[in-house]
Amino acid sequence: MAAHTLGGPAAITQRAPWCEAGSLPVQHPMVKWHVASVCPVNLLCSLAMHVFSLPRLICRLCLILLLAPCLLLARPAWALTAVTLQLKWTHTFQFAGYYAAQIRGYYREAGLDVTLREAQPGDDPLRAVLSGRAEFGVGTSSLLLARHRGAPVVVLAVIFQHSPLVLLSKSGGPSAGIHDLLDKRVMLEPQSDELLAYLQQEGISSRRITWLAHSYRPTALLDPNVDAVSAYSINEPYYLDQAGLQYQTFTPRSAGIDFYGDNLFTREALLNDSPEMVRAFRTASLRGWQYAMAHPEEIIQWLVNTYPGRHPADFHRHEARRMAPLLRTDLVEVGYMNPGRWRHIADTYAELGLLPSQFSLKGFLYQTKPAIDWLWLGGALAVTAMIGGVALYIHRINRQLTRALATSQATLNALYASEARLRELNARDALTGLANRERLFEQLDALLGAPQAQLAVLFIDLDGFKAINDQFGHAAGDQLLRVMAERMRASLPARALLARLGGDEFVAVLPEAAHATEHAQQLLAALAAPLPTCECALSASIGMACAPTDGHDAQTLVQHADLAMYAAKRNGRNQLQRWPVAALARD
Repeated sequence: MAAHTLGGPAAITQRAPWCEAGSLPVQHPMVKWHVASVCPVNLLCSLAMHVFSLPRLICRLCLILLLAPCLLLARPAWALTAVTLQLKWTHTFQFAGYYAAQIRGYYREAGLDVTLREAQPGDDPLRAVLSGRAEFGVGTSSLLLARHRGAPVVVLAVIFQHSPLVLLSKSGGPSAGIHDLLDKRVMLEPQSDELLAYLQQEGISSRRITWLAHSYRPTALLDPNVDAVSAYSINEPYYLDQAGLQYQTFTPRSAGIDFYGDNLFTREALLNDSPEMVRAFRTASLRGWQYAMAHPEEIIQWLVNTYPGRHPADFHRHEARRMAPLLRTDLVEVGYMNPGRWRHIADTYAELGLLPSQFSLKGFLYQTKPAIDWLWLGGALAVTAMIGGVALYIHRINRQLTRALATSQATLNALYASEARLRELNARDALTGLANRERLFEQLDALLGAPQAQLAVLFIDLDGFKAINDQFGHAAGDQLLRVMAERMRASLPARALLARLGGDEFVAVLPEAAHATEHAQQLLAALAAPLPTCECALSASIGMACAPTDGHDAQTLVQHADLAMYAAKRNGRNQLQRWPVAALARD
């Protein structure tokens, strides 16, 4: 083969000792090497011979050990594994992370050719995954119940730290709250067991409701033949507000049912047969979620361009804004799931008779184990054999272990801090920042456990709030609730516990019952004061029960205060009633 002279007449053309015949030469200032068909073993072997003066046979044996893991783990770049992810709804920003992993090429980098299949009426991601029509699915906490029924499902990651699943009901006239759904027609999507648990906890039998298959249309509640629908708080309200429909939102979180949402899952057999593929899909998906939440506008434009005519960009922006406080990426990484939280979800289902007590989570939660880096280990052993630098190698490993331990401890400390912040936020009402129902009963029980505890429980319900909410809209209603919460905080003593149960109902616990009536009257005056930004009148009805005379446990005291509050409403509102003087049954 003719030499290609790149360095001038004085350049030397020489075939490198590791070159194969027929390779193309590349000019070096002193030597022209042929590298197009270089054999890696010959190349490294020659380097070792020249640098370390080791025999060729020893060099070859060591390098074979070095390269063996590469040959075992190598795959052709074009050999992509085809998999399908079954979504639980139609294509919207709700699944932004999976779109990001697709369009950014994260799935292809992981060796996967992924199909993202949207849900159609009658579709169930659980059935799709178990039947083999999809390798992965997006599901709810109902996966726990499916596991109990014998379905071999494994949860790989959690997307929503707080489930957005709610019930939306048409409103009109006086409301009895969630009990308005009795004898009504309700559209329910698959895997909505947390809503059924919510209804059961509120004493509503599913037999008293006419269930309809969900149409997967965000405007389903506009259908005159439908009274209520299961929905996502991030999705359907956008279109209902646009249509001017008056509706009520019922969330399981108001009853203390705070579950995970949009859980990525697969079947056990696939995990056992292809653990590396499952790990690669999970890693690429979570990487996509991190990108999507950091660059929402890019994903929104992709959705609008890819599915023109479906949803406007403002709808996707609405979803993105509503998703942020549910994913809590400011506290935990996307995909994070706490076994203790799953234990709580299982226990909640067990309390309602939907799961056996202490249902085992073994095999249900994906275990992320750090992969052993065989390439690095093989390379280290080969290099050690060639240079005989055992002492240097041990020293290097010790330094790496020291850094790894320091990093692990820092990561662990950060995780503990994130867990503490998450627990605190989970005990708070998202709208007002007050304690929620679970925190209220937990702290009230603790106060009652103190020797000779004498405290008062005030059950506070805002008068006329529903009319203001209906007239000015949900956004104005939410702002009003925040204002009222601040007024209550300012009127109560610093040691008082204030919680929001849900809707316009609040509970205050006064550690000292002696001045409870005086504090309640101050609350009535503060809540009835004019609102600076609204020409509307608002007041409150308060019921009071005291320990130990009116009850010895939290449940009894709150129930008695609740009944006293209803007596205050019947007697004209804007007043205080004390149990047992007002011991009348609720309407």
